[in-house]
This record gives sequence, structure tokens and C-alpha cells, in this order.
Amino acid sequence: MIKCQKIKETLSVMVNAGLDVDDFDTTQEGNIEISQEGFQKMCELLLKRVKNTLNAALHNSNFNANQINKVLHVGGGSRMPMIKQLLRNMFPEAEHCIEEHPDEVVAIGAAYYAYSLT
Repeated sequence: MIKCQKIKETLSVMVNAGLDVDDFDTTQEGNIEISQEGFQKMCELLLKRVKNTLNAALHNSNFNANQINKVLHVGGGSRMPMIKQLLRNMFPEAEHCIEEHPDEVVAIGAAYYAYSLT
């Protein structure tokens, strides 16, 4: 699983990543090239679920996408170009705030909130 995560991270900054087949099956040898485009096709169902979840949140809050003025890109998944593009397409009028370390933003926010409770 760690190897797969590394490929996902690599594809967030490069157009191709390699996977050693023998890391998963020692009876096989070879390398599989995975492109950002191919990875995005593999993730189509995930992207559809993300979009549906965002649309449901908008519907439940009685907002439409053009009323959202700021989108915070948080969590490790927000580094993925396909997620960034999805958010930009869904919220074209919004300011998109992209942190250098998006996977730490939630933890930092939780720490601030915990501090505010004391």
C-alpha cells in the first residue's frame, strides 16, 4: 500500500510514475508506467463521488457554487491535480487557497480549536 501511495504522490507532481511488478508479485518482473491521465481514468468513480458529495453539501446548505467565495484545499488528496481541477471547475468564482502542506492544515485547525476551548 505504501508503494501505491508513493505513486499517487509522484503523479501529483510528475506526469508519469513507475511501479515495479515484483514489489507485489515476486514471481513476476517488470515495470509498469502509470501516467497522470491513466491514473485519473482509474479515479473517475472517486471523482464522481467527491463531486456528488460537494453538490449534496451545497444543496443541503441552500447555496449554489457561485455563492462560495473561498475554497480551502486541505488534506493530502488536495495535492492531486485532478482534485484541484475538480474544485476549480465546481467553484470558478471562488478564491482557491492552497497551502504548501495541505495534509497538516486539518491538524493545525484542530489544535487551534482545542486551544480555544481552554
